[in-house]
Amino acid sequence: MRANHSFFLCLTRAMFLSVALFCLVFCAGRISNAQALVEQKAPSVSQKGATYVGMETCATCHEDQAKQFKLSPHARLVTKGTKDVPQACETCHGPGSIHAENGGGKGNAITNPKKDPTICFTCHTEKKMEFRLPNHHPVLEGKMSCVDCHEMHGSDAKASATSMEGPNETCFKCHKDQQGPFVYEHPAMREGCTSCHKVHGSINAKMLLARDFNLCVKCHSQANFPTLVTDNHATNMQRAGACWECHTRPHGSNFAPKFTY
Repeated sequence: MRANHSFFLCLTRAMFLSVALFCLVFCAGRISNAQALVEQKAPSVSQKGATYVGMETCATCHEDQAKQFKLSPHARLVTKGTKDVPQACETCHGPGSIHAENGGGKGNAITNPKKDPTICFTCHTEKKMEFRLPNHHPVLEGKMSCVDCHEMHGSDAKASATSMEGPNETCFKCHKDQQGPFVYEHPAMREGCTSCHKVHGSINAKMLLARDFNLCVKCHSQANFPTLVTDNHATNMQRAGACWECHTRPHGSNFAPKFTY
């Protein structure tokens, strides 16, 4: 028995070490790939004749942004030991030598991602494709920009990982009518808008994750949720095509517990 126990203990340790080694190699590969992406894809909107001056030069005027940037996921893409490759601030804003020599200022020989999302799409190519789906936020049309939802310099650069203020705060900047509070709240709101909506773009109306009642039954067919999929109800849903044909206030209502206002 002791021999068998020792054998399985050694086998478990070996498996754990193998998995840990794989994770280290995989993560190292992802980091090197990210660095290679920065090296290969320098800012597509660069300043003619400008050179890279480094984050220290930027921080002399933009001290607050420099401090915030150190907490940002974008700060991990710094490629050390290469002078002719964009670093830190200049990865997105382009080479800053002319901007610094001219004393700075908005639009003064510097790239502004707020006015042109091209620089964001240099790395986030999949998001550009999502913006081309039938239902999307109008970024490519120039009616809004990535920075309207993403804080590029700070730790909340990824909107789906928003701060403790709440997962929906980014969306409520524009969609205030969905904010509530409601007397009868849809519990899905506590999980965040992204539990139902694909925020960059979707093939479905209202940028939903799934079509018709297929979205709702992801929760409402489970035992620990209010189950509405009885035989008669299922038939009615198929005829209606979507739950919100009857439940017209899916975010919440002040009058109807079934959101049928």
